[in-house]
Amino acid sequence: MTKRKYGLIALAIGCFATISFVNHQNVQAAETVIKNKARIDTEYPLGGASNFMMVAGNQFIQMESAFSGRVMANSVIFTRGDNSEISPPGFNGSAWQDTDGNLDNYFKGLQNPAVIINDFTKANNDVLKKVGVKEKPDYSNGGDGSKILYTRKQMNMKNIMFNLGGMWKNSGITIGDNAISNNTQFATDTSLSEVEDNAEYKGLTEQLAGYSDKNVASFADIWGKSMLGTGSTLSRIPQYVDNGINQYETAETPTDEKYSLQENIQDISQDLASLTPSDGVNDLDPASNFWTSSRNIINDQQSATDSGVKSNPIYVKDEKWPIVTDVVVNITAAADNPNASKASRAKARAKAAETDKKDVVAFSIDRDKLIKANPEAKRINIVFNFSKSFYVGEDKTNPFDTSKMPYIILNYRGFGDKRFDFSQGDGFYIGDLNNCYLPGDYSLLGKPNYARSIATEVGASNPDEWQNDSVLNFGSHLLNNFTDAYDSDNYPESFNQEVQDKAGLTGETAAVSFTNKSPGTMLFGTMLVPHGSYYANSSTHSLYIGGIVAANNITLNNAVISPKHDKAIFGRDDDFPGIEPSTPSVTIDSIDLAAPTKATQNVVNDGTAKFSYVDDSLAPAPSLGITGELKLSNVPDSYGLYYRYNRNGNNDKGDWQRYSAGAQTGTSVTLKESLLADLNNQTKATAGTMKTEAQKISYPLTKTSGIEFATTADAKAATIAADKIETTATFKFTLQIDASLEVTVPAKISFGTDILGNSSGEATRTVAINEIQLTQKTVADTGTPEEPKVVVYNPLLSGFNLKLAYLDANATSPNPFYITGNFKYYINPDKSGSLASDETNGEWIDGILKRDTTPQSLETKTENNGLKSNSLQLHLPYRNDYKVSSNAYTAPMGWQLTL
Repeated sequence: MTKRKYGLIALAIGCFATISFVNHQNVQAAETVIKNKARIDTEYPLGGASNFMMVAGNQFIQMESAFSGRVMANSVIFTRGDNSEISPPGFNGSAWQDTDGNLDNYFKGLQNPAVIINDFTKANNDVLKKVGVKEKPDYSNGGDGSKILYTRKQMNMKNIMFNLGGMWKNSGITIGDNAISNNTQFATDTSLSEVEDNAEYKGLTEQLAGYSDKNVASFADIWGKSMLGTGSTLSRIPQYVDNGINQYETAETPTDEKYSLQENIQDISQDLASLTPSDGVNDLDPASNFWTSSRNIINDQQSATDSGVKSNPIYVKDEKWPIVTDVVVNITAAADNPNASKASRAKARAKAAETDKKDVVAFSIDRDKLIKANPEAKRINIVFNFSKSFYVGEDKTNPFDTSKMPYIILNYRGFGDKRFDFSQGDGFYIGDLNNCYLPGDYSLLGKPNYARSIATEVGASNPDEWQNDSVLNFGSHLLNNFTDAYDSDNYPESFNQEVQDKAGLTGETAAVSFTNKSPGTMLFGTMLVPHGSYYANSSTHSLYIGGIVAANNITLNNAVISPKHDKAIFGRDDDFPGIEPSTPSVTIDSIDLAAPTKATQNVVNDGTAKFSYVDDSLAPAPSLGITGELKLSNVPDSYGLYYRYNRNGNNDKGDWQRYSAGAQTGTSVTLKESLLADLNNQTKATAGTMKTEAQKISYPLTKTSGIEFATTADAKAATIAADKIETTATFKFTLQIDASLEVTVPAKISFGTDILGNSSGEATRTVAINEIQLTQKTVADTGTPEEPKVVVYNPLLSGFNLKLAYLDANATSPNPFYITGNFKYYINPDKSGSLASDETNGEWIDGILKRDTTPQSLETKTENNGLKSNSLQLHLPYRNDYKVSSNAYTAPMGWQLTL
């Protein structure tokens, strides 16, 4: 066996005869090496273990009592214990006579072999001795009266050969058109030569020939009955092929290429356990303890105490038997919903009648909750409370109708190495919260205030009638999944084969055992033990209805099995609808974002990532230099990834865009730097309070942009409308970029002293304009009054408008700048105007320097995306009437910056 790790680790519960409920260590599954191949559908309700009564991932051990049923095991041991001779217990009709009239139709039309024994040569002497196989002398083959001693391995092989040979001896007995011998073939991975040449069995064929009167077949006879033929492999069996299984046992060093039956058993258990997830968080959510495959059945939560806390199942201390915790499982049809209107119930009834597909429900039975409800508890009673729609005539006073029964999966959690021993005080019943108390005197069973026998409730004549068809049908619709029960002598779970061989062989060590029973109740449902063994003995009176699937050993120590037991195998009616395991849904957990020189920010859903040009050395717009990686969990093999920008809050989101061509794989997605830069470019910057210092005007800026991601089952299209997308996970976050817009400007302009009337035309000063995207640590160089400069630091390429002030006109001023209409400006230079004005309204000249607010293309750089107005010329004409001055002619320059 190997422990396998999935996103969800199932924990479990249990009841046991000799140990009280105590705290235990949680079980941590080991790292899995291959993908889950479990197939749970109509054809394979239990994956590769489907349709077999007993499936042992390791050894199947049958002692004393006869048994008939399909068996799959790595190896088989047959023994009568102290009485072991060549006549082991009967197996699959091997002890029947031609005159037997109790043959069932179990073998009719089998599509797969009735017996699978993977390894005929495996027998372990220590195990053989432990289970009672002895070395035996034999005198009949000596001829001269000499004694031949059969070793334990030889005795076990003789027993196997006796049973397999006997399976075909009554070839004249037919069921329908088929002889039994044609329907009970076996399969093995052990070749004929491997057995015949084995030193342990050397010469055994000749010795067996002396028992012809006892129908002991030779090796060649038995291998001739193999459905696959000599030398074939189990990997060709349909159950194996269709479930990806290519070996029986799990290798001590698993590889991607190998997938074992043992691993498949564990995968099936894990998938079923995931229907009712236990992750340490959802445990507090009552909804996590219940799952249904359709809306035909509702989660009818009730309160078992005065606290008002509702749940399903309900845990209560048994009022009549203090060591028992009663677990009431409510299975309520939507048509019986007590909180729904009459019209809603009628609608639910009509909808349920539209399909004949069986419903499936799953419940988590938690050991910690058992203890919390009853600290004294050592035993557990499962009480099924079915609503009236599951009864004949929809009246709970009439018999329960098993044809209406859903499939029920019970996921036992919190068990570990404490075992689960079904014994007196444990049982399965039908009742409700007011009828679940079970007294020591079972003569009151079914009386008012007491639970009822499942057997009698479904129509049997007494609580122990184990061959009743309705009783068997009830068992075939119930599965007990012991998600984390381990053999006490193999915990923590060992990969060593010798340890596994010896583990769980007794009622005191097996992960799940059945060692005694209470009067008036039978054990119901197939037992699924993914990490241990199953043991049953004669004290059970064999009143058990269901199959066994154990990843380690199965021991039947004189535990009689019903001749019709095959009818109780889980899903045997081929109407199990299959499930899509509610493994945790794919989630986008977070996004890691990193600036060029800063540590990574981890942002969760609805979170905000903040970056600053001051602190994070961001690249100039349109790039940012920010890289990102989406982190996902529980991802399928492939999925589609889409995104859309949140423009203008939540009012303008637009269509979903596929992130990249085709589907995504893996648990992380690296986001292109261009996507994050484009995200930043979707919104306009908002400005804080303007600041002025020296000759600098600045605004703090913040760009806040939102984006959503969504996963889909596949990558359907390049774009998907918001009302068409079918998401499997969504995630959104906000990107906040902090920057500033800083403009440094000259304080005055000068034309010197040579502006007199000795020439014609005009003098010109060009203001140099430089827009930069590198951080300015100090006020930029504004040039000189004769060569003025304007410098703009604008890393986000934000829109702005720089205005220049008019000069106040003054006709008497000796300074030519103040003569009305005299001092002019030119922009690029097709636009001209006067800086000296007598207009009282014209305080500022708009658009001296301006950048568009249109979002910039990611391919556009500053040098090829220049300012809308990027050339400013100032002109002063030559005039004869200027007053001569020894000082330069200068004028102040007033500036205003708006966004």
